[in-house]
Parts: sequence; structure tokens; C-alpha cells
Amino acid sequence: MSLEARTRETTTDSLRRLRNAYGMFPVHDERVENDPKYFERGRRKAENGWLGSAAVWTSDSKDRVVMIRHPNAPDAWGVPGGGHEPGETLSETARREVREETGLRCRLTDVLGVRRREIFLETNPDERLFSLSVLFSGVCVGGELAAGDDVLDARWFESPPENLLDFVAKHAERWFET
Repeated sequence: MSLEARTRETTTDSLRRLRNAYGMFPVHDERVENDPKYFERGRRKAENGWLGSAAVWTSDSKDRVVMIRHPNAPDAWGVPGGGHEPGETLSETARREVREETGLRCRLTDVLGVRRREIFLETNPDERLFSLSVLFSGVCVGGELAAGDDVLDARWFESPPENLLDFVAKHAERWFET
């Protein structure tokens, strides 16, 4: 089976399992063009079982949300998350990333949305891979907040901070309005 077919099948299966576990949620389809070097990096990861990424909008009993700043976007706040590792489900990826980046443990409660990407090589659009990026919601069930090794800062917020990353800004508006 080609890598394109395998990644398409794997992402479709993962999406089905997420819907079985969490019900219906929005899925945004994107086509993304990669230069040859970046595409090759994605191809190697996909050959080893990479599926995409997962992040968690994690709240606590005080209705606060934990947010982080990464070195690759030091002036913007986002939610804990990162790359899938082979052998994990996307739910496992999400919980691991929260733990690694914040020191917290969370229970996933819902899927807020999924970006399903068709990634194609700019010099040959017939070469394609598929991936998922999942944004979960979750509640903190333990741990102590501390910025992980790959994180510049981690904090609880009762209202939205300035300079939110695009992928969480829309959800932050809805969350903090209520």
C-alpha cells in the first residue's frame, strides 16, 4: 500500500474512532503545499507511523484555562499540544503533551475540532500525505503547573491573554464570553 493510501486510511480510521468516543465535532479540510525538504521530513515521519498532532484546551475547577508560550512563537499564547508519536492514539498524544508541557494531568472530555490536512509536494502535487490535528477539551485532574523543558511559560488564565495563536483564538472568544 502506498504511503498516501496508508496515511489516508489511518487518518480516516482515527477520525472514526474519535467520533465513536466523543460524538460529532467540526472537521476542517485543508490542502497544504510543502517544499521538497519539508515534505521529505513529513514523509519520513509518516513512514514511521506519525499521524499529526493533538492539543488540549484544559480547564480547572475555577474555570481557568492553562496556556503556554513556545520558543517558536514566544509572543503568543496557545494551549499545550504537539506531535503524535508512533504507537499512540491522538488522545494519548494530547494527554502526554499536557503533562510534558505543563506538569498537569488531564481527563479529555470532548473534541472541539479537527483539521484534516492533505499535504502535497509543491514540485509534484501527485505526491501526498494526510494528517490530523485535533483540539480536545479537558479538565485538570492533578499535577502542579510548571513550564516544561520545551516551553517558555505556562499559566492559568481567567480571561483571554493578548496575542493568542490563531488556532485557539476563536475558541478562546467563546470560552471566555460565558
